[in-house]
Amino acid sequence: MDETDWEILQLLIKNPQERFSTIAKKAGVSPKTVQKRVQNMKEERVILHSAIIIDLSKLGYEGQATIRITNTPGYDKATTIDALKEIPNIFITTEIIGDFDVMAIAAVKDYPSIVNMVNTIRELPSVEKAEVDFVTDTQFPATTNFNKQLASDKNEP
Repeated sequence: MDETDWEILQLLIKNPQERFSTIAKKAGVSPKTVQKRVQNMKEERVILHSAIIIDLSKLGYEGQATIRITNTPGYDKATTIDALKEIPNIFITTEIIGDFDVMAIAAVKDYPSIVNMVNTIRELPSVEKAEVDFVTDTQFPATTNFNKQLASDKNEP
């Protein structure tokens, strides 16, 4: 990547929906150059995808829960992650290093839903311990998994 690529990337980070013509003016290149360079960054996997941030409070959610999990000895982290992906409202799962093995982030509608989710997680055979933190920040990145959850929420009575 050269200086122009970096400049284009920085402008896209500030506003992923910025028109290529506006980016071109700011970067001092043509819109076609911006288009080609963005396409190259996608092909090189520098840019993986664009995202939007949704305010979940507008959809009936009260915040986010971060769940840190210690695996039961003898179980693989991947087993826990696969099981977590099946639990409604959990949108991000990842391995972590430190006192815990796995972390999950979920959108939460209310206190009973947190209790229910944590109890469900603690019942998984691969989970030895689960601790949860709740924050009232309702801004959430929309991902493929999130989009599936929104679709299922929309169909609930």
